[in-house]
Amino acid sequence: MISAPKPTRRFLPEVQSLRALAVLLVLAYHLEPRLVPGGFIGVDVFFVISGFLITGHLLREVRNNGRIDLPAFWAARVRRILPAAFAVILAVLAASLLLLPATVWKAVGIAALASVFSVENWVLAANSVDYLAADEEPTALQHFWSLGVEEQFYLFWPLLVVVAVWLESKLQRSGQLAGRGTVGRRQAQGGLPRTALLLVFSTTVVTSLVYSMVLVGAGNPAAYFVTGARVWELAAGGLLALAMRPPEPGASAPAARILKAPGVRTALAWAGFAAIAIAAFGYGAATSFPGLSAALPVAGTLAVILAGETRGVLAPRKILELRAVQWVGNISYSLYLWHWPVITFFLFLAGREPGPAQSLGLLALSLLLAQASHRWVETPVRTLAPLAASKWRALGAGAVAVAVVAVLSLTPGSMAQRDTVAAERAVATLLADPPPGFGAASIPSGAPAYLAGIKQIVPIPAEAEQDQPDLGECVQKPQSPVTRECSRGAKDGSLTIALVGDSHAAHWYQALEATAQKHGWTLLTYLKNSCPFSATQRVAEANGSISCHEANQDTMKRLVERGDVDAVVTSYWAGSTFEPDAAEGFAGYWGELEDAGIKVYPIIDTPRPGTRTYARDCVAGHPAELRSCGTPEFEAFESNDYTRAAAKNEPRVGTMDFSDQFCAEGFCPAVIGNVLLYRDKHHVSDTYMRTLAPIFDARLSELLREDGLVG
Repeated sequence: MISAPKPTRRFLPEVQSLRALAVLLVLAYHLEPRLVPGGFIGVDVFFVISGFLITGHLLREVRNNGRIDLPAFWAARVRRILPAAFAVILAVLAASLLLLPATVWKAVGIAALASVFSVENWVLAANSVDYLAADEEPTALQHFWSLGVEEQFYLFWPLLVVVAVWLESKLQRSGQLAGRGTVGRRQAQGGLPRTALLLVFSTTVVTSLVYSMVLVGAGNPAAYFVTGARVWELAAGGLLALAMRPPEPGASAPAARILKAPGVRTALAWAGFAAIAIAAFGYGAATSFPGLSAALPVAGTLAVILAGETRGVLAPRKILELRAVQWVGNISYSLYLWHWPVITFFLFLAGREPGPAQSLGLLALSLLLAQASHRWVETPVRTLAPLAASKWRALGAGAVAVAVVAVLSLTPGSMAQRDTVAAERAVATLLADPPPGFGAASIPSGAPAYLAGIKQIVPIPAEAEQDQPDLGECVQKPQSPVTRECSRGAKDGSLTIALVGDSHAAHWYQALEATAQKHGWTLLTYLKNSCPFSATQRVAEANGSISCHEANQDTMKRLVERGDVDAVVTSYWAGSTFEPDAAEGFAGYWGELEDAGIKVYPIIDTPRPGTRTYARDCVAGHPAELRSCGTPEFEAFESNDYTRAAAKNEPRVGTMDFSDQFCAEGFCPAVIGNVLLYRDKHHVSDTYMRTLAPIFDARLSELLREDGLVG
C-alpha cells in the first residue's frame, strides 16, 4: 500500500515569526540604532517572505487551473494592501497640517502622492543622487519606499509567471523538452511548467543581483531604493516557493528530499536565524548595501522558511509559536506602516532623539495603533463581502480610493502655497525699504531677531531652500570627475580672484560677488559639491560615493597655469570627515598656490543651527520663540574644522573668521535682523550673505592691502 501524501500546511507559523522578527528589527533600528545597527535588514526579510508567499499562491493557481486570473490576483492585493496603507497616509496628512509647520507641508504632500501610486522608492532614489535634496529631512511616509518595491513586484511578477507558462508550452510544442508531450499531460493533471519557471526566476535573481552589485560598487546611493536592485530578494523567495512546490499532486517537492535526515530542519532553522542575527548586529552605516551584503539576511530567511516545521528538544518551534510572537507577526504589516510616523512626529515635536523610556513608549504606541488598524481597518476591508465577491468591484473600489487619497495628498502643498503667496507680498514690501539693522547690520546691536516690530522673516521659511546662488552648472555634482571653471564680474578686472571649494565655499558667493562687482574685479569659480579643496581624501570618496581627487588636481593645475589669478578664497564644510592628515592636505594645496604667487584666504566655516530639524522648520513652527531655534556658540561649530590647524602649517595664508557675524553674546541665532540665516541644515541663505557683503568686503580688502594686491 502507498501511504497518502502529507497534507500541505496552509498556515506557516515560522513565516509569521519571521514577519515578527523583521518588523521588530526595523523598529529597533529606528528607535535605538546603536543597539541594532543593522536592523534595516528587516526589510530584506520582508522582501523574501513576500516573494515566497506570492509565488506560492501563483504556483497553486497555475497547477490547479493551468492559468492565472490576473484581475483576481490584483484585486486581492488591493483588498490586502490599500486599506491600512491609505489609513496611515490620511492620518499623516491630517497630523502634518495640525502639528507641523507649513515649510514641510509640500514635502509631505509629495511623499503622500508618491506613496499612493507606489513610487516613493523612485522619489527617494532621485533625491539620494540629488545633492540639494539628499540632506532633506525624512517625511513620515518615507518608509513607504519598501511597500512601493513590493507593489511594483506584484504588478510584473504574475506576468512573468504567465510568460513562463507560455514559454514551456511553446517549448513543448516545438519538441525542445525531454519527454515530448509530457508537459501538457502534467499541466492537465495539475503539474507545473518547472523548467520555464526556473529559467525565468533564476534569470531575474541573477540579473537583479548583478545590477545591485554594480550600483553599490559605484557608490550610487540610489541602489538602496530602486526596484531593479531589490527585486532579486523577492525573486529568491519565489525560487524557494518553486523548489518547495511538488511538481504534480502526490509527488514530493525537490527541496523536501534534503530535509528527511533527523535534526536537519532544526539545524537549518537555527543557521538561518543566526545569519539574520549576524547581519542585524554586524552590519551598520558603513556596510555597502544592498548588493552582495544583502545575500546574508536573504539566505537566512530562505533557510528558516525551508526548514519549515521543526521538532525535537532543540527545535525553535516552541519559541516561534509563542502567542506573542504570532500576534506581532499577525499585525506586522500595520505595525510597519504606523511605527515610522509615530517616530518622526516625536522627533519633530520633541526636537531630539528618544531616550530608552521614550523608545519604549513609542513602541507601545506603535503596537496599539497597529492592533487597532489591523482589527478595524485591515481585516474588515479585506474580508468585506461585496469586495471579496467581485474582483471587478474590488478593483473599482481601489481605483476610487487611489483617486480620492491622491487628491487629498495635494491639500498640504496647496495650503502651503496659499500662505506663501500672502507672505511674498510682505517680503516684497520689506525688501523695497529694509529697516536699519536689516540682517547682519543688526549684529552690533546684539543680533535681535526682529526689528522695529516687523515680524516678517526673509527669506520666507517655506521657500528658504531656494535662497541660494543661481550658479547652475558652475557648481558640479559630487560624482562629477571635473570642476567647471566659470568667470563672473569684470572681463578684464584690476584683480582676478577665484572662489574654490565645496558647497560651503559656494555659499560665500553672494558676498564675494558683491565685493568683486564693487571694485571691478574678475571673479572665477571652481566649485564642486562635497569636495573640499584639499589633497587629503574624504572618507566619502574612499567608499566611492563622491569623486574629488582628480577634480581638485585639475583645479590646481588650471589655477596655476592661467597666470592671471591673484588670490583664492576657499572654505569647506567642517562636518566632512577625512582620511588621516587632513590639515596637511589643506596646507599642502595652499602652499602650492602661494609658491605660484597666488595668495590664499581660507574662511573658517560657519556655525550650524542648533535644531535637529531644519532651522527653517523650527522658525516657521516657533515664530514667537525664535531663540529655541538657535544654539549656544560653544556648541555651534563643527569639531572637524582643520582650517586653523592648516593655517599654522602654512602661515603665508590670511585666514578670515566671520564667527562674530553669526553669533553674538555667546549665542548663535537662526534669525538675525528679520533674516533667516540658514536655507537648510548648514548652508547659509543668500539673503543673509548679501547683508554680510559690506563686512566681507572690508575684511578681504584689508588682507589684500596687507599683501600688496590692492592700494
